[in-house]
Amino acid sequence: MAQSLREPYAGSSRKLIISIDIGTTFTAASFCILQPGKVAKFEEVLRWPKQATPDAKVPSVLYYDKAGNPRAFGAETEDEDMKMEAESHEWFKAAWWKLHMRPAHLPIIKSLSLPDLPPKLTVDNVFADHLRYIKDQIKDYLVATYGEGLNIWTSLYPTMYVILTTPNGWEGKQQNRMREAAIAAGLVDATGGRRIRFVTEAEAAVLYAIDTGSVSDWLVKDGHLILCDCGGGTVDITGYRIESLEPLRLAESSASRCYLAGAVFVNQAMKAYLKERLAGTEWDNNEALTEAVQNFEKNAKKKFDDIGSVSWIPLGGFKSVPALGITRGRLRISGEDMASFFEPSIKSIKEGLDIAFENGGKLADKVILVGGLASSPWVYSQLLKWGEESGISVSRPDGPTVKAVANGALAWHIDNTVSTRYTKCHYGIRIREPYRKDDPEHRGRVPFTGADGVEYVSPCWNGIVPKNEKIDAGKEFTQSFNFEATEGDDLNHPVDIYVYRRATPPAFITFPGKKVFQPGFEVICTVRGNLEKCYRASEQRKSPLTGEKYRKVNFDVCISLGETEISARLRWIENGKAVYGPATVAYD
Repeated sequence: MAQSLREPYAGSSRKLIISIDIGTTFTAASFCILQPGKVAKFEEVLRWPKQATPDAKVPSVLYYDKAGNPRAFGAETEDEDMKMEAESHEWFKAAWWKLHMRPAHLPIIKSLSLPDLPPKLTVDNVFADHLRYIKDQIKDYLVATYGEGLNIWTSLYPTMYVILTTPNGWEGKQQNRMREAAIAAGLVDATGGRRIRFVTEAEAAVLYAIDTGSVSDWLVKDGHLILCDCGGGTVDITGYRIESLEPLRLAESSASRCYLAGAVFVNQAMKAYLKERLAGTEWDNNEALTEAVQNFEKNAKKKFDDIGSVSWIPLGGFKSVPALGITRGRLRISGEDMASFFEPSIKSIKEGLDIAFENGGKLADKVILVGGLASSPWVYSQLLKWGEESGISVSRPDGPTVKAVANGALAWHIDNTVSTRYTKCHYGIRIREPYRKDDPEHRGRVPFTGADGVEYVSPCWNGIVPKNEKIDAGKEFTQSFNFEATEGDDLNHPVDIYVYRRATPPAFITFPGKKVFQPGFEVICTVRGNLEKCYRASEQRKSPLTGEKYRKVNFDVCISLGETEISARLRWIENGKAVYGPATVAYD
């Protein structure tokens, strides 16, 4: 929905919404002041300290001193004077740090590694420091842009909403860590955590492309499209069906996918190649290799488009080593070798596109490519070739701001355009089941006796939501649960929510006789609620084994997955009526 077509804000008071897109290599920020009766206007932060020319994006890079204090941020880290300061004081450079927060189930391209974090620091520390800097710059920009900017910030900051973008593969644990970092950075206070919301980078990207009108010709009711966001660290792929045009409503048509295969891994492959080829030479050191990769990034990487071509990478100096293909300080690289740097990423992109394209026979009409890696002529040509072979149109919107994800994040928050999503894995809980000696799954398990005198086995899998399930906004999924409690027990009861990432969940979560999870299982969060009222409403019983009085507490776990975060509540029967109790969702 283009901003000019957006309905005027219907609220009764002003609100400030800010969005921050922290990419692996670059960060951008936008804000919007909602005013009653006026159409929302999105504004990007276009001035950052030490920028040579104004730009909406700054490097996601920080310098830290030996004591672990941040000394330089963003564009400051590219300033030549600051680089000299960093070198003379032996500061540590933090780059690509976002990927240190990646979920364990997202492996990095084989044989490639991430730069280490500065000593004594966690990725959570770096996130908080970076977010604090971004917050200060948003404030400074807003204050400088508006005549009453300081009053606007002071009055609206206490109720400000913050939208943070994440890759498709980030889940509740990563979102919770980002929320904690945002609180530590002062974006909201400790009680304002719910004013921090998350949207996937791919969804924000497609909403921005739609918002600007750059893909208007591709929007057809009931059409299917794939958004492929080839970013710095991740490749995010999501399929959408266009449910309606006025108002615009999108529905996910397949579960979103995420690959750690972005542009930085092309650079990593290049660096590994140089290290091997230049071993034992004067360029065999980190400083020279880093400079060579930077030269590759600025020139050859952006120009390479033909496997039959030759690329030259400046190494520094004017020395020639014919045996190594070095002429006057420039290294000759064949087209085949250049293509090899891109190949792992292209392979991952094609794999994700194949899955989204097939989607149970509901074939997509077109693929929209966004992100820095998609601007590579070689990557684009290979994906065009894939499209021709698959019979699908592959398009890359024009314009340098085609992926202003921070603006798309604002559109996501205000317009609520995406109405349906798909689950990426199975969700469920662990339960006990009565022991069945004739059941092959039960035979290897040691049964135990409950307070009711029944023999049980555990931990059995009990699904709440299957993989690839269509989820409408606001839809709630429930599963019954019970436990035995006696007077004086702690009734602030926790229930672990598990995910299973493979095709079909087995009957049991662990191996027989062991506490080790079977491959594919993981605790994703814990839902906790006070069941004191439920306990009091339960029938009192007497154990046939001990004679002790107990109550069997029966309740339902209700979870919602329609947003990018899990929300939950508990439900039980009291005097014949369903009663709901609040629940918190906690992450380890």
